[in-house]
Amino acid sequence: MADFEWYRSFVAIYRMGTVSKAAAARHMTQPTLSQHLAALEAEVGEPLFIRQPRKMIPTHRGVELYTQVAPAVDRLERTTSELRKGGTGTTIRLGAPLEYFKERMAPRLAAMDERLLVTLGKTAELLDLLEEHLLDVVIATQHRSRRGLQFVHLETEVFWLVGGAKASLSAPWDDPGAVRTELEGHEWISYGEELPIIRRFWLESFGERPAITARIVVPDLHAICALVERGAGISVLPSYLVEQRVDAGRMKRLWAPPRNVQNEIWLVYRTADRSDAAIGRFVQRMLALFS
Repeated sequence: MADFEWYRSFVAIYRMGTVSKAAAARHMTQPTLSQHLAALEAEVGEPLFIRQPRKMIPTHRGVELYTQVAPAVDRLERTTSELRKGGTGTTIRLGAPLEYFKERMAPRLAAMDERLLVTLGKTAELLDLLEEHLLDVVIATQHRSRRGLQFVHLETEVFWLVGGAKASLSAPWDDPGAVRTELEGHEWISYGEELPIIRRFWLESFGERPAITARIVVPDLHAICALVERGAGISVLPSYLVEQRVDAGRMKRLWAPPRNVQNEIWLVYRTADRSDAAIGRFVQRMLALFS
């Protein structure tokens, strides 16, 4: 009969990619971890990894077994951790974009009784970590269809075209063509060279791709916000980042398209964890806080 520790070692090797890294993560010696893997492979009746000099590559059977046992291992480890802490609360490994977490999540943390281990990053990277069972829940700013992941709508954000307090447009608001022409002559600040956010705003507002080049490219929405406020250029940013600055007169909303350019925010967890009570409670509490 397979020992639970064998499964824990197997999952660690799968996630870390090498026996040495898995042994360090589990605070075990490499020979002991290798013995666990050998015993599990003997129990299964076939190899679970292809041994290479610098990498353990899972076999087809290894992938199947990981998919079956990883959720159970995670749940049992979470339960064990909580028992050791005397039942002081559930630990949730949460992934979120930096700006969204700071502006939208942080103010709501006082209402949460879970212990949170937060990883900040870009949506695609966070979803990778979720698939690898290194996170439990992800706040995603994009819906990227992936097998085995459940997306639940959290809220809708609106993008605003903003400039510094002295910035302005002379084109009439009801003439999108004139607005587009004037905007092409402005200095732009973008999150990336491919104009993320700006490109989408432009496509939905004017029906074409932007023929502009950003003067400043910085992958941090808070930095873009600060640059815009200081008059370094204009940009398109989520309203939750700029609304208070606009109300205070430190920034200006330069133009609003006939129809708001919006983006959906999602809570994402593994489909296999639908029956996990701790994750289910956390998701429902998050939905209630944003309703």
